[in-house]
Amino acid sequence: MAFLGVAGRDSLTEMQGFVTRHGLAGSFPQLADLDGELWTRFGVRHQPTWVFVDDTGAVSTVFGALSHDELAAEIEELAGS
Repeated sequence: MAFLGVAGRDSLTEMQGFVTRHGLAGSFPQLADLDGELWTRFGVRHQPTWVFVDDTGAVSTVFGALSHDELAAEIEELAGS
């Protein structure tokens, strides 16, 4: 399982500042979706949005924040537990 942060609709400087402010540097890879291509592809309208892609390519999207327990449940479902 891999995690990837995808920031969009802002400047690269602002995105890097967000990663720094929230201590995300080095936690998992971060992408800057400067042209919004990924956001459009996965229907992301705002942050936070969680996009889960399973090993078959099926996509599940959750708009809004997830608690620790909610995130754990999504991961368990994806992993088939």
